[in-house]
Amino acid sequence: MKKRWVVVLAVVAFLVTLVLHAPAALLYAWSQDPKQPSKVRLHGVHGTLAQGGFAALSVGNRPTLREVRWTLRPAWLALLRIAADFEAGDEAVLRVRVSRSVFGALRLSGLNSAGSVKSLLQMLGQPVLPVEGQARLDLPLLRLDQGAPIEAEGSVEIENLTWTLAREPLPLGSFNAALSTDKQGIQVSFGSGPGPLEIGGSATLGGDRSYDLDLQLRPRPEAPAQLLTLVRSLGAADAQGWHHVRRKGTLQ
Repeated sequence: MKKRWVVVLAVVAFLVTLVLHAPAALLYAWSQDPKQPSKVRLHGVHGTLAQGGFAALSVGNRPTLREVRWTLRPAWLALLRIAADFEAGDEAVLRVRVSRSVFGALRLSGLNSAGSVKSLLQMLGQPVLPVEGQARLDLPLLRLDQGAPIEAEGSVEIENLTWTLAREPLPLGSFNAALSTDKQGIQVSFGSGPGPLEIGGSATLGGDRSYDLDLQLRPRPEAPAQLLTLVRSLGAADAQGWHHVRRKGTLQ
């Protein structure tokens, strides 16, 4: 009986090793159904399942992440959870551990990134805005269900943000956002540091993908005339001098 179990374990170990070292591009091709193309697609897959990467990820033909490398953590399989460490980007590097249990939501742990705002936007496949500045992300926890965030904890900081579309670069200041989760959903609280533009307000992202944004902007006394004109174009200020940007809707 013992000999039989030794043989079974040896066969299982061999198969697991074989799969972990199989070409990632081949495994990905096998996983795709040509009759029902997935909205999420990987491009330029290379390496093995244990350690590899891809050139880009797209959702609905829209690039969302570029130059990604991964390292699988097979020890987590014993806990019925798939886990891998990911790293993306060159100028702005993003690191995160992604895991998922058999019946649970997708979990991102220790997500952090630092670099220029432009580099971070490019790495995430977002349109490049006419801004300069440094960004830092620190999200110890982010959970996704069917691609939508359902839980988040952490912070985002942007330092020395400058609007570059004007003739002369227009300094805006430094800003931050704190993320937490309660019964209503993910709560985002906006704040600001030194600079000519002060921001505040909050946003809520519900479990039903609905969002409610109330972003507040107020020029400080030292704000240049060009910034005053830009903020006033948002509409009339309230009694405290705040200009509001309000948006409600549902994530697609």
